[in-house]
Amino acid sequence: MNTLLPPAPGMREGNSVELLQGGLQLFPQALAAIHAAKREVRIETYIFARDEIGEAFFEAMCAAAQRGVQVRLILDGFGGQEGVRAWVPGLREQGVQVRVFRPEGFVFKPNPRRLRRMHRKMIAIDGELAFVGGINLIDDMNHRGERDELEKATARAERRPNFSVGSVNVSPQQALQVNTDLLEQTLGPRYDFAVALRGPVVQDVWHSMDWLWLQVGPKGDVTDTLKSNWWRERFAQFKDIIEQQKKASPPAKAGTSRVQLAVRDNFRARRRIEKAYLQAIGQAHTSVVLANAYFLPGRKMRRALYEARERGVVVKLLLQGRVEYRLQHYATQYLYSNLLNRGVDVFEYQPGFLHAKVAVVDSHWATVGSANLDPLSSLFAREANVLIVDRTFASGLKACLLRAMEREARCVDVQDHAQRPLSERAFSWVCYKLMQLAVFLGGFGSRY
Repeated sequence: MNTLLPPAPGMREGNSVELLQGGLQLFPQALAAIHAAKREVRIETYIFARDEIGEAFFEAMCAAAQRGVQVRLILDGFGGQEGVRAWVPGLREQGVQVRVFRPEGFVFKPNPRRLRRMHRKMIAIDGELAFVGGINLIDDMNHRGERDELEKATARAERRPNFSVGSVNVSPQQALQVNTDLLEQTLGPRYDFAVALRGPVVQDVWHSMDWLWLQVGPKGDVTDTLKSNWWRERFAQFKDIIEQQKKASPPAKAGTSRVQLAVRDNFRARRRIEKAYLQAIGQAHTSVVLANAYFLPGRKMRRALYEARERGVVVKLLLQGRVEYRLQHYATQYLYSNLLNRGVDVFEYQPGFLHAKVAVVDSHWATVGSANLDPLSSLFAREANVLIVDRTFASGLKACLLRAMEREARCVDVQDHAQRPLSERAFSWVCYKLMQLAVFLGGFGSRY
């Protein structure tokens, strides 16, 4: 099987890396690059919203296709349902090539493969410039999806009777009374990051997008099984692409940063991003600063953080302070006790929804991308992160995270957390056990 898969890209020398915080910094650069494209535009996104940002990218892609630029879009069939309905027909009419990763049907069918989503967020222009990170094609202030989740969750809580955990009677209204308040509050922009890349690593991004395009196929019928004929056909096409690329001039160096593209798939690269985290944290000497939207790491990751603290490494986590997906939110809070008791500092981001998936180790190693530290990202989804070895870049990202922790987050106090109402602690325990059960039923019990 390995002979039918492309080799993993290594660490590339000579790149420039620019940190972009939120859509406010990413979208103008990405749109300008699409408008200036001469040959090819490639985009992969999980969400393609029907809002002003979605419309701007729709128009930019159509305009590029009309002037003869080859434009490719891969959109996830679940997260991108709004985009599939709103934008895909028009894109295709204008000559944009679109492939939908595992399109959702009209009839719900319980199938574990529905969890295997395309969660990458990458844009590449002419093989020379790439944007990689966690930012979808959606306005940072568009919170319709999160508010819909809160409204549905509140309605379910109102209908659900009390339940018992041992001798404790748990009221969903008592445990989750924050929802109504959240619906009435004004939310700030999503807190998220991407990077703009130039240099040799852009070729790895380009090839990775080629490979995923071939895997998805015109009907979105990607397979996660070892069908040799299916793979041979696609790998033969991919080899042809690589041979053509070799005839072109090698990518020029654009800076001094060492950068590696790390992707997660459901084949050989199942644990590549997780291993990069584990290696970096395992070698940490002074600090680990990590921001993650959906933080529910497996045993190995938790152990790595605990062992770092035992070595005297400062470990700070910036996590979701808003209730977005309640089961996951309260399951994460169940982990706080062990984290706090081991000396890990935990901060909850307050102004809006945290969507970042970034980390800095020892002020010289950093990662920015789409991969959360939770079961969905670690076990099912197609993800893409970049690993960056550059002291200036890492120090800048670390400063952003520490500033957010100081000014825009609530520091979780170990005593206050331990003294939460018994019903709330019981509910967190139930949520965590339900998440564990879901992972176990999915056949991954040994990982979590």
